Amino acid sequence: MFERAMRNAAITQTLSYPLRLPDFIQADALRLLDVSREVINLTITALWDRLDAFATRTNTYAYKQVEEMMAPPLKHGHRQWRAEAEQAGRILRGQAERKKLFGVVLPLLEQGMIVPKTDKRRAGKNRKTIKQAMADLCEANTDGGSTVELQSLIEQACNFYLENGCFPATYEEMQRVPVLKAGIVPYASDDGPKMGQTYRLSLDLDHQRLTLALRTPDEVGTWARSWRERTCQMSLPDVLAARLQEGAMQAPILREIKEADGSRYAVLDFMVLVPVCSVEAWETCQNVLGFDWGVRKLLTASVVDLNGNQVGRPFFLDTGPFDGRQARLRRQIDQLKVKVGRLEQQRDRFPLGDPRRNPSEGALFVLRREINRCWRQYEARNNDLGHLAANILLVLATAFDCHLLAGESLKTLKSAGRGRSAKGRWRNWRNNAQVRGALWRVLRYKCFLSGIRLEWQHPRYTSHVCPRCGSSANTYQSPEHRAKVNDWGAWLCCSNPSCLWSGSRDYAASLNIARLGTALIRHAQTTGKVVHLSVLNTSVQPVSYIGTRTALRFPPSVPRGRLIHSGRVSCNGWCSSVRLRSSYATSILLRLCG
Repeated sequence: MFERAMRNAAITQTLSYPLRLPDFIQADALRLLDVSREVINLTITALWDRLDAFATRTNTYAYKQVEEMMAPPLKHGHRQWRAEAEQAGRILRGQAERKKLFGVVLPLLEQGMIVPKTDKRRAGKNRKTIKQAMADLCEANTDGGSTVELQSLIEQACNFYLENGCFPATYEEMQRVPVLKAGIVPYASDDGPKMGQTYRLSLDLDHQRLTLALRTPDEVGTWARSWRERTCQMSLPDVLAARLQEGAMQAPILREIKEADGSRYAVLDFMVLVPVCSVEAWETCQNVLGFDWGVRKLLTASVVDLNGNQVGRPFFLDTGPFDGRQARLRRQIDQLKVKVGRLEQQRDRFPLGDPRRNPSEGALFVLRREINRCWRQYEARNNDLGHLAANILLVLATAFDCHLLAGESLKTLKSAGRGRSAKGRWRNWRNNAQVRGALWRVLRYKCFLSGIRLEWQHPRYTSHVCPRCGSSANTYQSPEHRAKVNDWGAWLCCSNPSCLWSGSRDYAASLNIARLGTALIRHAQTTGKVVHLSVLNTSVQPVSYIGTRTALRFPPSVPRGRLIHSGRVSCNGWCSSVRLRSSYATSILLRLCG
């Protein structure tokens, strides 16, 4: 189990809002990003052999630590060098932390993590051995920091073995120098928006407008002294203006975005420090919302109180045809990539400068632009689904007065195998690489803003333990197929003859995760420390179902007519992709939602 001391929570949160710069200043901003990227990469390369020095932070700002070690490789002005050194120092500090974690991972590396090459299959990673090594590391309570980082390092070391035939002896042997491919300039090291030597920024909240001036080089590399006079104005989005009314502006970040078709543009990441709701004391926490994300349904949520009673019925978030739409979009991207490959071969038959290359070049530009549009739509859908799932969890937590959300930390796990069909392969890949990652990021910061605690629990055995008695349980394909045990089946049946509880695998997992959350609260109330137990621990109480308090009334956030589309009950804005499913009858659900 993991244990950590309770500490005072922060009362503010920094939010970032990217604003695209106007077209007439794009060329100047991109030149600034290009020259800054060159200096940052030279700095990282020069200090790479002194990476251990960045494991200890001698100053709060990274640029001060860099300035103690070297002079600027190119002279762009002292404040500009500060910004470049700050970004280089942040990268080196992050790499120093990873190198420290690599020392924890290095003793775990063994030959059994690699599946050797055979006549029928190529060499690969032994997922079971890697998972067991990570489990042993967690059970040993090794001070290794983030489990996600440890998993990433093991994966990187195995990739190094597959390429070189041996595991790396040092971190520098495995990790290449992390140079930037896209420019970025943080302005946190400057003297502020009014007295800054590299940028000036002013706000007019009444008219929702900002005025910006950037110190940039011209076409010949000259840094003009009159840069403060060359200003540009941008309108503030409504959401950003509202945040500024209650928060404080922080130093912005200038960043370059590269598209798949080769085009690029500059954005200004506008940073706002906003207040957050304070979390409830552990003594007042009574209910826990546990959720599990599976393959057949994106989310399953259940509520359990500290007395071990299940409060209300389970909630299932089924994304419906969402997977199919994303799969069709991916197939379209793959087809476009095949066309790009054929046109590149056709173009390369002719030498450079040959006019016969022009038709292929024009068609390639159109295809790459279309691929870029597809990827943006694909990413936007995943982000929207992550926000939708996070909002639903927060609504349920608020409705049931839950001050703790307990979720299964599956970010480090990957679905073993590829599934028996294209649909199975797509689901495994989509759940692991896309939606879960988006939901992880969104839910974490939304819980922090709303003052709800979020704790990730151990994923082991939560889908193979009976929530009613705590005994081991097998999973099957369905209630009618109990003759053969299926480790990834959708139906769970308790093996205890005196219990024999059965139900949905995801439903049981959500109850077990909620049980872990209640155990965490009880331990925090008693000892003042947060402990992440295993579901097999004897202190984790079983759950009993109570029939009271099952009714849940949603506030009428939207008109009822917008919740119903073609006879389906859906969330606003997702009538074609998401529909609500509940154990309630449809008439009852419509009454509760409206």
